[in-house]
Amino acid sequence: MHNTSPCTSQELYAAERNMRARCRFGQAMLLQELGGKVTPASTDASDRFDYEATRWHASLMGVCASGDDLPETLDAWMRAAQTRLKNDNTHRATDGRPDCPYNGAALLPHANTRVAVAT
Repeated sequence: MHNTSPCTSQELYAAERNMRARCRFGQAMLLQELGGKVTPASTDASDRFDYEATRWHASLMGVCASGDDLPETLDAWMRAAQTRLKNDNTHRATDGRPDCPYNGAALLPHANTRVAVAT
């Protein structure tokens, strides 16, 4: 199952940060575990004049990137994810993380919860 559909900013942020914290092998494994797809460069002689066919491609969570080899492609994906997050204006002003829908507030109590009334 390959999931290349767009996701929430929080999911993309978590995946990008998790990928940065791993070694190269761990990065490639995480990309696959999250449903991403890596397409290696073509080694077919007939493709040697097709620039895109001679490059590696990675796609995950609606973010696509390419490079000359796997490490460069993974770096390009992380940069592209970071750029998408920076261009999304829903991040927090203090630390740059995507804005939480609750913005730190607790969930509201159940409708049947009794509360004190000020008199």
